[in-house]
Amino acid sequence: MNRNDKRSAICRLDFLPIGQATVNNQPGNSAIRVRGSFNPVPIASGEFRETEEQGSPVEQELSAVVTDTGSDHLAEIRSLFDQDGLVRLTFTNGEQRIVGTDDFPVHVNTELSGTPQTLTLSFTRNSPEPAKNYSSF
Repeated sequence: MNRNDKRSAICRLDFLPIGQATVNNQPGNSAIRVRGSFNPVPIASGEFRETEEQGSPVEQELSAVVTDTGSDHLAEIRSLFDQDGLVRLTFTNGEQRIVGTDDFPVHVNTELSGTPQTLTLSFTRNSPEPAKNYSSF
């Protein structure tokens, strides 16, 4: 996503446990190649932010809301996020970006709250590199 494109928002989130991924990543390259079956996560909304300052790690934050919190579905999502992995974000402008690498995977936190219940998926982390353009191989 063009970080200056305010009209582009997250429209899809997928997760791939790092143990199921084959990753081809070159540090400093803006693209990452990933092989594996990403698991779709049915989010109702989401927001991703990156803050880059020269000479410092990239600060990355994700917050996404899942509204389908039936007991079977909830258990499946929590089980999925018990593992570190790669987050694939698809934006409304068609761009797909990967957060995390094989060396620096993402740990996503889950929190159930509210009435009706919603599940919030979130992370705040420092990464050596920004989210990368996704391609499969």
